Amino acid sequence: MSLREWLIAIGALIIIGVVIDGLRRMHRARKESMAISSSMGADDLDESPLDDSFNPELPNGGARPVSASSGRKSGEEKRETPKSRPDTATATENLSSSDDEVTPESGWSATDDSDTDGIVGQPRAVRPGARKPGPEAEPRRNAPPELKPEPGPERKTRAQKKAARKQDAEQPHPAPEPPVVTTEVEQDTARRAAPKAEKSQPPAGANRPEAKEVVVINVLARSGEQFQGPALKNLFEACGLEYGDLDIYHRHEGVDTTTPVQFSVASAVEPGTFRPDEIPTLSTPGISFFMSLPGPSNPMQAFDFMLETAQCVVRNMGGEMKDERRSVMTPQTIEHCRQRIREFDRKQRFPRT
Repeated sequence: MSLREWLIAIGALIIIGVVIDGLRRMHRARKESMAISSSMGADDLDESPLDDSFNPELPNGGARPVSASSGRKSGEEKRETPKSRPDTATATENLSSSDDEVTPESGWSATDDSDTDGIVGQPRAVRPGARKPGPEAEPRRNAPPELKPEPGPERKTRAQKKAARKQDAEQPHPAPEPPVVTTEVEQDTARRAAPKAEKSQPPAGANRPEAKEVVVINVLARSGEQFQGPALKNLFEACGLEYGDLDIYHRHEGVDTTTPVQFSVASAVEPGTFRPDEIPTLSTPGISFFMSLPGPSNPMQAFDFMLETAQCVVRNMGGEMKDERRSVMTPQTIEHCRQRIREFDRKQRFPRT
């Protein structure tokens, strides 16, 4: 025989041995379980005190039949009513015979009330001093509260309302006062002290450096209207501008005209001057505010003051703000002017080498 046949034979013998051993173990375990059951009295189960219908798998042991005799007895017990105790009956008779009387022993009185707990003739205890409820003492139920009519406003007829409206229309109403607006320019002008008279002081705007860039704001009057010279002069002086070089108005950073010029204003009509002898008869369709760069020490503040002065002219004399190309001055245009000033200031501080 070859090695392969020997291995097959040995494997078959091992499998047969395992099967035989398993059967032997099963048979032995069965005999042992039967022996244990016999020793615990399994043979005497017929003499068990439990009923045949008892089922240990159910919680209450299962349903058990009831005999006719036991059912009859349970029914008779249910139909029986307890007899009233003699002392209870006697106490009830005594209480019913003495209505509304207070017994000295208990200090309570009994009254007959047929509606108490649904039992007819059941006595109800009443505390001493309590009045017996009667029809007069019972409050009225579902009675609506008495409401007194409140006096309402007198109703006017249609004719009276029409007459009142006509009377209001005929009465003169005072015109609303314009709001008082105080700008930063006016506040800055008010903070300035009175100018000192010095002969060596140069005229306003005389020390302006050469302009490399100019920011312009135009204020044009309404169509068919003109700005009058005296009104412009008063408004310029109220905003801190002074008459000076080139016969126009300038605003300095301080009272002294040696301080840097913030901005200037000229007439929109050639030659653009505001000569004092021509102011009484002067009329112009518009004025031009311009700020020269370099110039003011704080260019952004100078532009804000120039913008507020132009807005002050519009509020007091009417008109409309325009840019240097005579287009409408929008918030985008104002922001573009500020961007130009920032860019110029940056170039001045950091020049290219």
